[in-house]
Amino acid sequence: MNTPSSLLPTPVRPTAEDRSWLGSDHSAEPVLTLLDSLGWPMADTPEANVHCTSPDGRVYVG
Repeated sequence: MNTPSSLLPTPVRPTAEDRSWLGSDHSAEPVLTLLDSLGWPMADTPEANVHCTSPDGRVYVG
């Protein structure tokens, strides 16, 4: 099944300057905050790991 490109979402490609906050202090907090604001469920483990899954279940970040 092929989807016409006119029906696909337009990709967002931020510039390097727009992404500087991702690596500012080598902390995962900015990424976790972003995923949380997008509705990704999160689970913490006793070892201080964080596991996130996209709302549709297709993507996992751990």
